[in-house]
Amino acid sequence: MRAAMYPLSFNIAAFIFNIALCVLVTANGTEDKHSNHTFRNFTYIILVGNIITCCDQAFGRDPVVMIPNVPRLALYVLSFLFNSLLTYFFTLYAETFFEETKTRRFFSTFNRFLMAAIIVMAVVCFIIKLPHIGPDRPSYYLPDIPGYILAYYSELYFLLYAMIVFFVGRKDLNRRARITAFSAFAVTIGVIVFEIFNTTGILFNYFGPILSLYIFYIGVETPDYKNLLATMDKLEEARKRADEANRSKSEFLANMSHEIRTPINAVIGMNEMIIREAGDEKIIEYAHNIESAGRSLLSIINDILDLSKIEAGKMKINEAPYKFSSLLNDAVVMISVKAKEKNLTFDVNVDETLPDGLYGDELRVRQILVNVLNNAVKYTEKGKINLSVNYDRKDTECILIIKVSDTGIGIRREDIPKLFEKFDRVDLNKNKAVEGTGLGLAIVKRLLSMMQGTIEVESEYGVGSTFFLRIPQQIRSNEPIGDYRTKYRKATSGGYRELFHAPDARILVVDDTLINLTVVRALLKKTGISIETATSAAEAIIKAKEKHYDTILLDNRMPGMDGAEALPIIRSQKDGMNLNTPIICLTADAVSGARERYLSEGFTDYLTKPIESTALERMLIKYLPSDKVTKNGQNNT
Repeated sequence: MRAAMYPLSFNIAAFIFNIALCVLVTANGTEDKHSNHTFRNFTYIILVGNIITCCDQAFGRDPVVMIPNVPRLALYVLSFLFNSLLTYFFTLYAETFFEETKTRRFFSTFNRFLMAAIIVMAVVCFIIKLPHIGPDRPSYYLPDIPGYILAYYSELYFLLYAMIVFFVGRKDLNRRARITAFSAFAVTIGVIVFEIFNTTGILFNYFGPILSLYIFYIGVETPDYKNLLATMDKLEEARKRADEANRSKSEFLANMSHEIRTPINAVIGMNEMIIREAGDEKIIEYAHNIESAGRSLLSIINDILDLSKIEAGKMKINEAPYKFSSLLNDAVVMISVKAKEKNLTFDVNVDETLPDGLYGDELRVRQILVNVLNNAVKYTEKGKINLSVNYDRKDTECILIIKVSDTGIGIRREDIPKLFEKFDRVDLNKNKAVEGTGLGLAIVKRLLSMMQGTIEVESEYGVGSTFFLRIPQQIRSNEPIGDYRTKYRKATSGGYRELFHAPDARILVVDDTLINLTVVRALLKKTGISIETATSAAEAIIKAKEKHYDTILLDNRMPGMDGAEALPIIRSQKDGMNLNTPIICLTADAVSGARERYLSEGFTDYLTKPIESTALERMLIKYLPSDKVTKNGQNNT
């Protein structure tokens, strides 16, 4: 008996391991609704197949206990059949790792029919052999072809198919699943190869698969791992929902930006003409109030859009050479008006040796400075605002050291950390009448972080606050800024003055809103430039084919064909007059990524609404032929 059981030693060990695994997967399966039922069924099939193989060896081929011949033949045929069934379930389990495809669906159906055919063949072989069974063992042998199919070919096919499924879909697996599958196949194939060359008579046909199942169980079927996968699935679903919500938010912001900026463009633009041309001081005062309200509304919109850009990771620092004195002028002019409205003194002190030619993101530096100064004005009811600008220099680099002091309400020590949180406003009961969204300093903090700059604050509640900013910039010109106060008084003494004259230049302005065309005409009236207009993309295409323009200002959002669709047509017109003309996107779309998107579509540059008079003139100076432009009364050639 001991000699008869010797070949089964490893299969008996596999049986014990199999029982333990069945208990584990059954227990976990009742608790975990995500358990892989195919894997559980796989363990049962191996257990049943192992029992049949052991019974075949003990009662059939080398009988320890004699049983009738018909059951012996049945055990013999079933032992071969379960070898095929074992590898078939391996393919079913392999397919559970991947999403179904058309090709895999075809092979799954083919495999089912093949397994059904193998079962039918095993039954037929059993029936055919019944009349021939006798006491001699050779009478149990199956015919060659069915025998080889049951014993080798079917097993090799199913195992090879499972390997191909894992190999083709390996990129869809995480690292742990790939290592687990590779190890399990290595063990299974290694045991099969070993058994082929094994001369001891010991059976290993179930020892290899049960080891593979343990590898799969430990690697990818444990409850902790399945919980991890379930958590990852939930996180992926949450990410998709967040992405969808973010896309919806971006679309909403784009629409909101366009719908609000378009009427603001008309209000601010036409109001600018009232300020320029009205002779009545009272009317001019009213117009300045309109301008202040419009700028405040625009500031709120810009803050929301800028924060959206930063949080989406789409805000970029665009560096270029600029004059710091020009940047400072813009900020000081804007804040002076607001300080005057509240009867506040506004002092500006600038180091006369500060280099005027710098290299950095002029727009963002101006935004940082204006936001901090705006904050000082908003929270100061009487007294003064002081701005001082110094610098630290090292070779071609400098750090702008900006200090903004006020005599406002001050900040409690415990509230200072809240200053730079979005939508958070300190001492709300006392400051509920103060306008704004609470985003200004949050945006400043984030922009400075992107520039490797810093902001600090010192404050005494009820006395005032001082903000310290350090902004790294490159030096492009050693020419000092000089006596800034004198230059500022000179620059602002005459009111509005156009930056250039270009009576020989001709531009085309395309916008479906007539008031916007009126605004552009009015803002550029004193430059003398010749302006033609179009109210649709189709009309712009016709005019661009028939007449040459030095620059085209093209609105993007228009009924029917939009600007982005008209642009490539204008660029590719046969015998067109504007194949290389600079085409500037004129749009109210200012959400994150808008500039980059329009430039990638082929626009030469990008200008947002509401149109700033100075920004418009600077944009045209940049792209109009230099021989047609006279700056400040001096020919530019």
